[in-house]
Amino acid sequence: MNQSISAAAPQRFIVLDSFRGLCALSVVVFHLHLLQGFSEWDFFRSAGLMVEFFFILSGFVLAHRYGAAPFNLASLSQFMLSRTFRIVPLHLAMLLLFSLLTLHLGGAFDADTQAQWWYQLLLLQAWLPDADPFAFNGPAWSISVEYYLYVLFGLILWAVSKGRYLIFAAIVAACAVCVWLGLDFSRSGGFRGLMCFFLGALTYHGFVRWPAARLNAVWGTIVEVLLLVALYFVITAQYPTKSFYAAWAFALGVWLFAFESGAVSKLLRHDGFVNMGKWSFSIYLTHYAVLYLLELGLERFAPALLLQHGEKIYLSLGSAWGDNTAALLILALVLILSRWSYQQIEMRGVRWGRRVQAWLPEINDKETVKV
Repeated sequence: MNQSISAAAPQRFIVLDSFRGLCALSVVVFHLHLLQGFSEWDFFRSAGLMVEFFFILSGFVLAHRYGAAPFNLASLSQFMLSRTFRIVPLHLAMLLLFSLLTLHLGGAFDADTQAQWWYQLLLLQAWLPDADPFAFNGPAWSISVEYYLYVLFGLILWAVSKGRYLIFAAIVAACAVCVWLGLDFSRSGGFRGLMCFFLGALTYHGFVRWPAARLNAVWGTIVEVLLLVALYFVITAQYPTKSFYAAWAFALGVWLFAFESGAVSKLLRHDGFVNMGKWSFSIYLTHYAVLYLLELGLERFAPALLLQHGEKIYLSLGSAWGDNTAALLILALVLILSRWSYQQIEMRGVRWGRRVQAWLPEINDKETVKV
């Protein structure tokens, strides 16, 4: 990789961070079901697809940080310590919360539940055939996928000093062949993560190889607006192998918005969006507990507000105004909790990780891009 180009790349992709926050909120709305609320709009009913965006963005920013760097065993250990202390403390906190809720509500920790708990603890729930990826804190399935993608990514960096992007390209190409052949496992969460993560790493390679793609403010604004419109249709339309094709559209979006050229990017650099980006991991990992506790409270104190419709339970306050107000209040609660968990759990985990790293040789390897 051209080192001068790499050095010119921004140290932090603020606009992409803001997008991550918005996508995390979209996942919250995806898990909301308000009978006459905006949660039932086509966009939010398709927002489960945002997980593909998260995987792509992870591959992109980790390639930015590590893709061209020398990588030995010490680097690998530092990398995995950094990743572990970045995501595992909040995961464990949420697993503890859901475990306590299960016990408090009289749930039995039988042999199967205990097995699922261990899978969750070891972040294996998305990988093993007898594991339930949605047990306990459902959204953590994607953290299970991502953690072991970190392991694979680190091993590739350690084993291959030159031509790393050829390995990434080979993985993406192999995944594409599996999708086109219609192989069953190509619909699994692990496969989705594998393909998207390394597609994101390739996207970063394109970002540094073609810096001339940066546009002036006027053309940048036009392209950004058109891209958002196109992404809306990619997300809401129904077509075969949607996850696969949407991933390529997300990769294009990450590549273009990484340049931060237009008015949309300027808007997304405002503090409110930037803060949501900082809290995005907490938003994603804590919101399920908020919704679960809300449903439990309504079942006990206001069951008339819950309506069974098909396989889903909807919250209904009797009007679109009431349902939308409830949705906004729930989102506000999620943001407040996420700000707290970001400061008190996530950042503490990062500090603990740095202390552990300080015991190892060749430290001073601080991350410049938060994932």
